[in-house]
Amino acid sequence: MMPASMASRFRLPLALLALVLAFVMLAGTANADAARITGERRVSARVIELTIATSAFAGPTKVHVNLPVGYDAAPGRRWPVTYVTAGTMNTYATFNNFLGGEKLARGHPAIIVSPNGNSGYWSDWFNAGAFGPPKYETYVIDQLIPLIDARFRTRASRSQRAIFGISMGGYGATMLAAHHPDLFAAAASLSGAVDSNLQPNGAVLSLSSTFDDAPADAIYGPRSEQEVRWRGHNPTDLAANLRHLDLQVRTANGVPNPALGENPLSADSVSCAVEAGVYQASVSMHRRLDALGMRHTWKDYGAGCHTVANFRRETLHTLAVFERVFADPPPAPAKFEHRSIEPRFGVWGWHVAADRGRALEFMRLEVAGDLRMALTGSGTTSVTTPATFRGLRAVDVSTPAGTRVARPDRAGRLRFPVPLGRPHRAQQFTAAARGAGQDRPGYFTRASVRLAPHARVLVATRRRKGALKVCLRGIGGAVPKARLRVRGRGGRALTRSLAVRVGERRRCRSVARGRIGRGRYVVAVRARDGYGHALSERKVVRARR
Repeated sequence: MMPASMASRFRLPLALLALVLAFVMLAGTANADAARITGERRVSARVIELTIATSAFAGPTKVHVNLPVGYDAAPGRRWPVTYVTAGTMNTYATFNNFLGGEKLARGHPAIIVSPNGNSGYWSDWFNAGAFGPPKYETYVIDQLIPLIDARFRTRASRSQRAIFGISMGGYGATMLAAHHPDLFAAAASLSGAVDSNLQPNGAVLSLSSTFDDAPADAIYGPRSEQEVRWRGHNPTDLAANLRHLDLQVRTANGVPNPALGENPLSADSVSCAVEAGVYQASVSMHRRLDALGMRHTWKDYGAGCHTVANFRRETLHTLAVFERVFADPPPAPAKFEHRSIEPRFGVWGWHVAADRGRALEFMRLEVAGDLRMALTGSGTTSVTTPATFRGLRAVDVSTPAGTRVARPDRAGRLRFPVPLGRPHRAQQFTAAARGAGQDRPGYFTRASVRLAPHARVLVATRRRKGALKVCLRGIGGAVPKARLRVRGRGGRALTRSLAVRVGERRRCRSVARGRIGRGRYVVAVRARDGYGHALSERKVVRARR
């Protein structure tokens, strides 16, 4: 949405004026391989403008990169990164040129990256089923972040990455963070249009594509036909995905604030109407977060409009919180819940692929540690775990269909199917899906999965002063009691069966003292792990001296 300072420079489109009237009347209701840097220009001492060629768009796109004070003077230092998503009819240059971002954020100890979003709601467009370009989400997540991490001295981890946006950018920041919570430690919406379920905000979203010379509803399709796409991107619908981020929702209420220099008799009147609309969306998201019991920063500033002065105060307060988050970031969760409409999605190292015959609908992934998870949806769904089981040979996978033994790949990932009944043929939120019972209990199938790794005992040996030093370490779980035995030539036992406890830390002991000379020896370990699996390990030792 257009700041007041821009309203005096550009003629507002008739469509936008109509939407402003709607706000007034209804406010009470309420991948990196496909992109490369092709140009680089110094705008100022601390601002670099990049030109990027990307398959996500029909042509090149630009981005402003604000370097923190001290970046050039400390060539060995790496920095956090703050991403800024702009509002409707704004550009990559809005943060610096209209908010005065270079000066405003001079004290922020992070690289600030401002990409171009046009009026695309930071989403991959549906385009009446033809899909992208434009593909704003693909660009930012799969291309821009890796490019920035490769070109600049960033601290390339979730714990040192944050995102915020204003107006449409608030929607974009929280939507991107909700889709990819494992990429950001913090997210913030500033006067954000964060609930497209509200009619005024939804009307703006429908027409925003026309500001980029595309048909109305090019972004997600008509809501009456594609409601699941709308909800699958709407931050308020996805609020639970943000539970493990530091989250801020900031807004004013659309009443002119003379202390900010706002004048209701000027172009600020338009901005006040816009702020009144996004205020309702911000309140809606705040209430949803409260209902979910999610901690977040909620700041209702009271009087204030959709103006540069209001945005500047919101930005300063937001960046101050980000600085504290970078110093003490929230940990990655051991337990989480994630909802997505994507046929394939990945989060926190888990990857889910829906049944190819399933219509578009939400799927819910619940994870409780490395060994327990659940899915809610329909159809036979493929799950790939994080690289948790490296070095193991087998894992029991228990689903409602029974228990089977699966083998991890070399990286330690496990792939297995989860049965969720027959795949639904009707797209969610359509009349056909409602007729089929989408709102009734039992329509979606929930399946719990338990993983039980077959533990292993890793055996290391060393000959020492006529004895054999044997070191044991367990992987894949505890081995409460193991039996160790050493045999020599002809299978002759050199030790009695020794009881040992095997854990994650290596434990060593000397055995067969005075009985180890030149020759071939076999160290054998037999045990049962915590799940009752029988295990056997055997190591051959050849002593040459």
